[in-house]
Amino acid sequence: MPPQSIFSPSSYKLFGYSFLILFFELALIRFIPSNIRITAYFINLVLVAAFLGMGIGMLRVKRGKDLTQFFLPLLLLLTGACVYFSNILVVAPQSEEALYAIYHDLSPHSREWGMVPVVCVIFTLSALPFVALGNAMGREFKNFPALHAYAINTAGSLAGLLAFSILSYFSTPPLFWFGLGGLLFLLLARKQQNPIISILCLGLIFYLVQNLHQKDHEIWSPYYKINHYQKPAVTSINVNGSIHQYIINFSPPLAPQKNISALIKQDYQLPYRFAKSWEDVLILGAGSGNDVHLVLEQGAKNVDAVEIDRAIWKLGKDLNYHKPYDDPRVQVFIDDARAFLKKSKKKYDVIILGTLDSQTLLSGMSSIRLDNYIYTAEAFRSIQEHLKTEGIIILYHMSPSSFIPLKLSKILMDIFGVHPLIHFEKEHRNFNFTFVAGSNAEGVNDFGYFFPELKNDSEIAESLVSPPTDDWPYLYLGHPGIPSHYLQAGGILFLISLISIIFAAGRKNIKNPDWTLFLLGASFLLLETKSVTEMSLLFGSTWQVNILVFASILMLIFAANLFILRKGPFDKTRIFFALFISIGVSYAIPTHSLLALPLAGQWIAGALITAVPLFFAGMLFSQIFENRQEPTTSLGYNLMGAICGGLLEYSSMAFGTKNLYLLALVLYILAFLVHGREKGTS
Repeated sequence: MPPQSIFSPSSYKLFGYSFLILFFELALIRFIPSNIRITAYFINLVLVAAFLGMGIGMLRVKRGKDLTQFFLPLLLLLTGACVYFSNILVVAPQSEEALYAIYHDLSPHSREWGMVPVVCVIFTLSALPFVALGNAMGREFKNFPALHAYAINTAGSLAGLLAFSILSYFSTPPLFWFGLGGLLFLLLARKQQNPIISILCLGLIFYLVQNLHQKDHEIWSPYYKINHYQKPAVTSINVNGSIHQYIINFSPPLAPQKNISALIKQDYQLPYRFAKSWEDVLILGAGSGNDVHLVLEQGAKNVDAVEIDRAIWKLGKDLNYHKPYDDPRVQVFIDDARAFLKKSKKKYDVIILGTLDSQTLLSGMSSIRLDNYIYTAEAFRSIQEHLKTEGIIILYHMSPSSFIPLKLSKILMDIFGVHPLIHFEKEHRNFNFTFVAGSNAEGVNDFGYFFPELKNDSEIAESLVSPPTDDWPYLYLGHPGIPSHYLQAGGILFLISLISIIFAAGRKNIKNPDWTLFLLGASFLLLETKSVTEMSLLFGSTWQVNILVFASILMLIFAANLFILRKGPFDKTRIFFALFISIGVSYAIPTHSLLALPLAGQWIAGALITAVPLFFAGMLFSQIFENRQEPTTSLGYNLMGAICGGLLEYSSMAFGTKNLYLLALVLYILAFLVHGREKGTS
C-alpha cells in the first residue's frame, strides 16, 4: 500500500487518535486520584498504565484485529470501577512515609481494601482503554513513513495537551472532558463501531461521571476536586475526598470555653506575641483567609497573601465570614510560594507559613508533592532572606508523624543557629504543631517546648531523619529510601506489564525485541521527568508551569523530528556523544547556582540544561526510528521502555532527583552499545 498524503483522511485520523490519547491521559490523571485518593501517591500510575495500553495496542496491529470498537466499553468499565472505589476505605500501610488517609465523603457502609490491591486493579483497568486507542493510532501510523507519522502523532499530542489545558483554565468538570473526548471518538471511529453499543456506553459513562459529581458544592480547580460545606460557624473545604481546610467564623457570641472557634483562634494567635512589628506581613499558603483575617485583626498594615490555587482563594473571598480579601490592606498573589519568594525583593516583619500540606503530586510524572519544595532547606533560607532584622517566621503544620517536626526543627536550627520554639497541641483542630523562628523567638514556659530541653532524645532522633533539600525534597519520608508499599506495588505492576507484553507481542516479536527503542523510551522518560521537577523548582509548582514544560517537550520532539527530516541523516555516534555530554553538564550544574541568577537568566539557563539533552534525545530517536522496518512494533517497544523509566523514577526517593540524570545517562550508554551491535550484525 503506498504511503498516504499528510492531508489524507488517514492523517486526520492519526492526528485525532493522538489527540485523544493525550487528552484522555490527562483527564484520567485528574479524574482517578480525585475519586480514589490513595492513587495520588503513586508515581506515574495513570501515565505508565497509558503507556502499557498504547504499547499493547500498537504491538497488536500486526495481528490484524481492529480493537477500536472496544474503547468505550473499556472506558465504561474503568469509570464504573472509579465509582465503586470512590466509596472504598483504603487502609494506608504502616510505613516510613507519612500518608494522609482521612476520608470525609464516604458512606457509613463503605468496605475496606488494602492500598496495593487497589493500585494494581486501577492500573490494570486504566491501561485497557488505551489498548483500543493505541491500536487505532497504530493502524493509521503504518500508512505513513515513520517520521511523517511520528510528526503527525506529536502534533496531535500537543493539540490534546493544549485543549485540556484550556478546559483546566476554565475549571470545567469531568463530565465536560468525557463528553468532548467521547464525541470526538465517535466522529473518528464511526465505521469501526456499533452505533447502538457506542451510544449506550457513552450514555452510561456520562451517568457514572455525573453520579460522582456533586453539583451543589463541587468545584474543579486545575489541582483538585474541591467540595465545600457551609455552616453558620465553619465551612469545610475538602479536596479529593479528604479534608483540606476550614473557614472559621471567629465572631460567634459564645464564651471561649464553650466555643471551638475561640479555641482555634487562640491556637493561631499563640505565636503572635513574638512579633515586634506588624507593618509588613507575608502569608504563604493563605488559602481561604483565616490567617489573613487574624493578622488584620492584630493590626497588620500591609499583607501579601500568596495562594497557589485560584479556586480556593475564590472560595475564601466569597465565603469567608470576615471578608479579609476585600480589605484594602491585602494584596493577593495567585502563585507558588517558592516562585513568589524568588520574584519578590520585599522584606517582612512576619512571614507565616499556613498548613501547606496539599498531599497532591505536582504532576502525573513526579513523586514530588505540590508543597514539598517550600519545606526544603533552600526554601527556608530564602524565607530568612525576606525577613527584616527583627522579623520572625511562624509555621503551622499538621504532622501525622513525629519525624516531620524533627525535620522542620533541624532545618530552622541550621538556618537560625538556635532551636525554634515549638508548640504541640494534642487536641488539635486545624494543625497540631506551631513553630516560631527568628531573632525574637525566645523560650517562654507557656508556649510549649524547645528541643534543648530534650537534648539527648532530640539529638538521637535528629540523626535518624534527613531534612529535605531541593535535590531530595521528601518531607514526608523519614529518610532516603523507597517505602515498601511502592516496592510491592511496583513489582506487581512490572509483572502485569511483562505478562501483557509477552501476550501482546507474540512469540516471534518476543524473540526479536527492539532493545534500542526500548532503552531510548526508558531513558527519555527519566529526562522528561527530571525536566518537570527542574522547571517546577525554578519557576514554581503551578499547573501553568507544568503545561508549559510538557508543551515545550512536545515541541522539542517535533522540532528534532523535523530537523532529521530536513537536514538528516547525521552520524548517530556523534549525536550519542553530544547527548552524553549534555546530560553530564545538566547533572554537574547545581540547581542552587541557577536560583542565584536573575529571573531572565534562570529562564535561559533552565531552558538550556533541560532542552538541549531533550533535543539531542529527540534527534537520536527520530534518526533510529526512521530506519525501522516495523515502525509500529518498534514504537510499541519504545512505549514499553517508557514504563520501565516510569518505575525507575521511584529511585529519586532513595538517591535524589539529580540521580535521574545519571540513570538516563546509563540507559543511553546501553542503547549506544546495543545499537552498535545491531549495526555490526546487519
